[in-house]
Amino acid sequence: MLSRIAESMFWLARYVERAEYTARILDVNFHTLLEQSANRDRLRWDPLISMAGEQDRFRQFHESSDARAVFEFLAFQKENPSSIVQCISKARENARTIRDRISREMWEDINGLYLTVNCFNYGEEMAAGPHRFCDTIRSGSHRFHGVTDATLPHDEGWEFLRIGWSLERSEMTARLVDAQYYNPHLLGTATTGSDNHQWMAVLKSVGAYEAYHRKYHSAIDPEKVAEMLILHPLHPRSIRFSVTEVQSGLRAISGTGSGSYANEAERLTGKVLERLRYDKIDEIFNQGLHPYLNELLRMCESIGEDIARSYFYYAVVA
Repeated sequence: MLSRIAESMFWLARYVERAEYTARILDVNFHTLLEQSANRDRLRWDPLISMAGEQDRFRQFHESSDARAVFEFLAFQKENPSSIVQCISKARENARTIRDRISREMWEDINGLYLTVNCFNYGEEMAAGPHRFCDTIRSGSHRFHGVTDATLPHDEGWEFLRIGWSLERSEMTARLVDAQYYNPHLLGTATTGSDNHQWMAVLKSVGAYEAYHRKYHSAIDPEKVAEMLILHPLHPRSIRFSVTEVQSGLRAISGTGSGSYANEAERLTGKVLERLRYDKIDEIFNQGLHPYLNELLRMCESIGEDIARSYFYYAVVA
């Protein structure tokens, strides 16, 4: 497979996954806020900007982080490269460049989602509430995953798609948990996580609310939420599950067996996965959840860079 095609597959998946995650978090956060007092508004929206890693860019366009400003920035802002509209546009562009390597149904699906998204008007959606817009993105992402799985041969191209959306998912989950538990812009120290509404919103953001209650049979507990989203071996949005998928994809491409690695990306992935397999949540909290997640994010970013060095043949600029 040409490196250009592999790279487009990889980023096509990452952009679709990033758009879905952002839509999920915006939708759940907005509805959770309706249940809480108005003076909590800034406290509820600032972590979303931190999670996106776009604090400096956000301040260039907005003075305060209220619902309207954050929704516009994360959903529609063209100057924000990680906004939902921009992610869908970039996903569609990557798909366009490899139309001969993806199925007709995949192209029609992502192109249709792009056209639909660009028909939305920010003012109208904010007035009505963001649910319709966010639901369109979430449903579109799920449909694209299903169409891809059902119509694309599970060869190297499919593996690069799987690696892309799994790596993006692991990073977004880490940022989500970290933004909820630790918000230095507002608090200066780690929170106690005592607000069950906020942790319930975290679970709903990743579709894990029902799975949490089936596993723990208890009220919302911050430590158990973190355990599920970081260490759970089977939940599809946990960091451990996502990194496992990245490892499986990399090994399928290189043909490497268990216990060995073919490149630096595989070595780092194995290192991260072994840590996630053997760490316990009480140990993580004792050493500090924030530095633990920061280290996971740093290693996931390194994995992405090493994938590029190994397969895409261009220098990654730090």
